[in-house]
Amino acid sequence: MATLVNASDAKDKGVPVMFNPTDLTVTTNILYPEISVPGLQIPLLQFVRGESKTLEVELFLDRTNSGESLKDDLNKLRKYVAIDSDLHAPPVCTFAWGKETSFTGVMVEFKEKFGIFDSEGKILRARVTIKLKAYEDANAQYKRINKQSPDRSKTRVTRQGDRYDLIASEEYGDASLWPLIASANNDDRPRLLAPGTTLSIPAL
Repeated sequence: MATLVNASDAKDKGVPVMFNPTDLTVTTNILYPEISVPGLQIPLLQFVRGESKTLEVELFLDRTNSGESLKDDLNKLRKYVAIDSDLHAPPVCTFAWGKETSFTGVMVEFKEKFGIFDSEGKILRARVTIKLKAYEDANAQYKRINKQSPDRSKTRVTRQGDRYDLIASEEYGDASLWPLIASANNDDRPRLLAPGTTLSIPAL
């Protein structure tokens, strides 16, 4: 039995759902845009940032044995895609199954599929596919900032295909800041750098 619960509401007891663990999918994407360089046949791939993980899972609801409607259960799940009046957005929620599987995020997809009805049209069986995008507040993220951040000076050994603008994009998130790195290394040319060169990366 798994549970979907409002992560920002300590009073929320969550919604218990039947769950098949073989259907749990976690996706991690990394952003590598292509950078065309004159003279090179294949574009360079430049790491920009990681992207939020997503969890996709199918929840199973069934009341065929009791004959009771799933209306209340479905409404409880639908609240996780409804706009919260205090947050002015849908709530952050946590999907938990067992002791080792827990995923906190915002709901970006919610799909309902109804399977069995009684003679009066009451829903007795349903499958709800949800997709959560990982969420973490800014304060928690700041606490985990790498000590090798742009506000600290450091050194870097160049790789094949490195240029000052590409390095500035990777280190500072802004390719236009390449002159800072070039100046710190007594150079003023936006050129390809020889692999194995040790560069000083100044703090912003």
